[in-house]
Amino acid sequence: MSQREMDDYSGPFRTTVTLEDFSKEGLKKLVEIGGVIYGNVNRHWYTQVAKEFGPEVADRLHHAVWFADGGCGDVENHTIGKLMGFANQNDETAPLKVWQCLPAMISRMKLVFEKKGDGSWEMHTPMCVVPETGEREGPAAMDYAVNKICGHLELFGFRHCAARWNPKIRIDPIKLPPRANASESHCRWSIRMTDEVVDYAADPGAFVKEHKLQRAADAEIVTAKAAGKYHTGKA
Repeated sequence: MSQREMDDYSGPFRTTVTLEDFSKEGLKKLVEIGGVIYGNVNRHWYTQVAKEFGPEVADRLHHAVWFADGGCGDVENHTIGKLMGFANQNDETAPLKVWQCLPAMISRMKLVFEKKGDGSWEMHTPMCVVPETGEREGPAAMDYAVNKICGHLELFGFRHCAARWNPKIRIDPIKLPPRANASESHCRWSIRMTDEVVDYAADPGAFVKEHKLQRAADAEIVTAKAAGKYHTGKA
């Protein structure tokens, strides 16, 4: 007789445990565990490097770890696209599917998508653990959330991710944290397919220019080596 599927691990110790032993509720908890660890590893290694070697070194390494060719951003794209069956896509929804499947996002924030037209979407986040940690822990935590995650890692990362599927996909922030009150979404983004390869170095977008979020690295987002690299043309 098979053992009952586990919603958690509160019962007796089992000598063998596999994913098949967990119920849907138990699997959701495992994804949440992965998301919490994922986010905290990123935050704590950055903080420690900044403490020992300074924020300039931490920023440079942070960028390289995530966005160098074959870095964590590329691993996310490749792994999710392959395992979840959409490696053959190259429209503007491919990066949206990546975000929906990331354990650090699906278990720790709520992503809401609104279709605005043909090839055009808006995304907003009524719940997100990153700025909510800032709201809860105070100015230093909010400064990290805004300047190291939302306005840097996510801004560059969303654009980097999209370009790997199709370099004509344009991602622009419409609003970033902090929010004025708890009834607002934390951030809002525009995602749309354009007619030409997007050059963020030449045209960073109105919000990015207004809030001085341009970076020299913006020129790296679309390169001959990397653009469209995860659209394989094969299922």
